[in-house]
Amino acid sequence: MKFIKEITPKGLLFPVTAARLAGLNAGEKVEYHTMKGAMVVLKGRMTAPELLDAAHQLSSLSAQLLYCLSEVCGPCEDCDKDSCPYNDFEEEAVQVNEYLREAAGIPDGAKLCAEVDEVSHTITVQAAEHRCDLRDLPANLLETFMVVGTCLGKLEEHLITEDTVYGS
Repeated sequence: MKFIKEITPKGLLFPVTAARLAGLNAGEKVEYHTMKGAMVVLKGRMTAPELLDAAHQLSSLSAQLLYCLSEVCGPCEDCDKDSCPYNDFEEEAVQVNEYLREAAGIPDGAKLCAEVDEVSHTITVQAAEHRCDLRDLPANLLETFMVVGTCLGKLEEHLITEDTVYGS
């Protein structure tokens, strides 16, 4: 079951009903597992069946979240093979040594992009304007999106623009 709450200056208060539905009782210890953009509250002590049930439900939630993103991106409609962002995966990422990065004022860890000028036979390397793209997805997750037919172009667009794709 999903509850929507706002974080107040006093913190995040969990409704008693939510705690009861989760099988958490007053006076019982719980664990908070924090990660970027999410937090999971688990019973402090669980039996093997309880632990397996919790793991299964978390896996199911993960699948629901991935499905939501896949729906936002829409299906792959066999875009022009030259414009599919997955085609560029065979190319190696642009790399520049630390000295040149520092001299150019490009922070360590920034994504790089390169532009080729065939007329002057030069390559211009600069910091990309985005923080995230398809290359940041774990291989198994990218494979999942490919198998279900998600449009990788739209997925990369959402990654680059970092627009809201879940919630209101």
